[in-house]
Amino acid sequence: MILIIEVILRIVGYGENYSLFNKVSIEGKPDYLEMNPMLANKYFSNTDFNSDNQFDLFLKTKTDSTFRIFIQGASTTVGFPFYRGGSFPRMLKHRLALTFQEKNIEVINTGITAVNSYTLWDLTDQIIEQQPDLVIIYAGHNEYYGALGVGASGSLGSQPSLVRAYLSLKDFRFFQLLEKGYVWIANARHTGPDVSETTLMEVMVEEQRIPLNSEVYRNGIKQFTSNLEQILAKYKGHNIPVILSTLVSNEKDIKPFISDSIKDEKAFNGVLEKGDLKAHELAQSNALAAYKIGQYHLSHVLDTAKKYLHQAKELDLLRFRAPEEINKEIEKLALKYNCTLVDMREVFLSHSPKGIIGNELMTEHVHPNIKGYFLMADAFYEKINASELIGKWTNYIAFEEAYEDIPVTKIDSMKGKFIIEDLKKSWPYDLSMAGKRAQNNRYLPKGTYEEKMALSLYTHVAPWKEVMKQAYNKYYVDEEYEKALHVAQSLIFEYPEEAKLYQWAGEMCEKLNMKRKATYYFAKYNQLKM
Repeated sequence: MILIIEVILRIVGYGENYSLFNKVSIEGKPDYLEMNPMLANKYFSNTDFNSDNQFDLFLKTKTDSTFRIFIQGASTTVGFPFYRGGSFPRMLKHRLALTFQEKNIEVINTGITAVNSYTLWDLTDQIIEQQPDLVIIYAGHNEYYGALGVGASGSLGSQPSLVRAYLSLKDFRFFQLLEKGYVWIANARHTGPDVSETTLMEVMVEEQRIPLNSEVYRNGIKQFTSNLEQILAKYKGHNIPVILSTLVSNEKDIKPFISDSIKDEKAFNGVLEKGDLKAHELAQSNALAAYKIGQYHLSHVLDTAKKYLHQAKELDLLRFRAPEEINKEIEKLALKYNCTLVDMREVFLSHSPKGIIGNELMTEHVHPNIKGYFLMADAFYEKINASELIGKWTNYIAFEEAYEDIPVTKIDSMKGKFIIEDLKKSWPYDLSMAGKRAQNNRYLPKGTYEEKMALSLYTHVAPWKEVMKQAYNKYYVDEEYEKALHVAQSLIFEYPEEAKLYQWAGEMCEKLNMKRKATYYFAKYNQLKM
């Protein structure tokens, strides 16, 4: 009976196709694949969430000259809040493409905002089908509140095997029909805010207080370890190299989101300044006390500051930042499955003032700024170099040169700034904003050109492609060739089969006396015009 229902539902076109990739046909070109824009519905069936993943075209039939990299993760992988050329996968692709100009470098970003290791597990088989030469995984911050996480509003419990079975069933139309009925009933009873009223962060949270080493905390670690182990076993079984990365968090400049209160903060500050051990005893279990001690010692004893700021993050009851135990599990599994490990936390620490990760490299609690994303791309670039997976690096691009050529526009960078400014006015940065969304009252009558264009994008007044084309023409006329080049590079990421964009990039490189890059872009232009 189930089989008959399934066949009928498919014949009449009911339900969603949750394949990872869709075919894209471009007239006169080979067939391509890109990420399915409806895929996020599989993991967020009970919310109004719309996926903001990247869409990277790649060849349906892999050629001999192709080196194909898939990247798995969540919003950091997507490149929040800058996206496009501001994401580390596209920075990595840009640098690798210029390093190996004779190859077809494909970097396919499969990241989806607010997902965790369950989604990564669910996508693994379809990634394997596309014959990757390398997989890069940066994930772990969303284990508690990401889709189906143990502390999330849509949690299905703490048994990873049962949740994985549920995800497998969602590919069947009869199961989608049953679930749709359940969701309709659940939404009728729903009394909390939805995405249109507040932030996705608040909608996804069920358990706001998850103490260190509590049962839910331990279930989150078990969930991550179980899923990642299955993912790595699959890749190892197909001899696919994997690069794993530890996670970075803002510890210096983000105070704990939720903590037990300090009964008498004035008295606490007094004993802290006197060096009383009572303050330090309280900080062993109180996130806010640990943060205050850490902040106090930033200008006194740096080692003490590092210790307590890290402890404050670990004790934070609202677990939007991965606990250190997640990093330890990543390190263990990298060793067990013979994966290459990037210690991203150490990379960020080495580039952070006072050796503590803060606003210098981060936009908020877990998402890097443009420099931070560049450091991520650089770390993966160097690991790929060391692994000798591609071939001879005769056109190796050094850190300084690559940093001067980050392919992100000032407009996208400014839009990201607006996103973060409004995010920090909302829950959980301001707990009084629970159930409400911060209002965007920004008006820039005297703002720069980039600010005005960024605002038009942020408020959905103008489409991105039109803004970029207008910006390119303005920069060209104004002889701001470096800005024009970054616009052309960003457009190439989105529309890699439009020959004219490579011509634009080549012309700007000529203006800037970048002969090698000009040669690369004109060669691509001529190839596409054939």
